[in-house]
Amino acid sequence: MGSGSTQDLDVIKFHFDKDRYHEQREMVCWCEEHFGLGGYYPEPNQRWRWESMFGSTFFYFKDTKDAILFSLKWS
Repeated sequence: MGSGSTQDLDVIKFHFDKDRYHEQREMVCWCEEHFGLGGYYPEPNQRWRWESMFGSTFFYFKDTKDAILFSLKWS
């Protein structure tokens, strides 16, 4: 599978399979440039964060507008 998004409680989650793993660093840099510092570990008041495991990459956004902008760029 390519990528997808789901909305959990208070965050919107994007999942990218291992076929997009090579773009991970570029995606993180793009998010830092457009949304400010995020991170790998959840922090209070953090607009976005990411994690990676077993070749899959996940991005989480609190703001719907941020998620839409990310989706337009990377989906």
